[in-house]
Amino acid sequence: MLCGFCNERIEPGQRAPVSGSDFHHECHLRLVIGSVAHIERRCGCYVPGSIEGDPAHMTPRQAARAALVLYNAVQARN
Repeated sequence: MLCGFCNERIEPGQRAPVSGSDFHHECHLRLVIGSVAHIERRCGCYVPGSIEGDPAHMTPRQAARAALVLYNAVQARN
């Protein structure tokens, strides 16, 4: 099956424990926590007119992983 966020194949053990959805764990959480720019408060939610989002040089899954790493780091500091 393919992930609904990144369109990459979901291997055994990678599927998020969400009923009725097919996402990698990190991709599902990316939908909840937002992009790296959102976590850093650089997106349009915080900066009027900003078009910042996921890093352009990353695939959607790489961006999801980066967002999760940053989110966990921010939570550890708090």
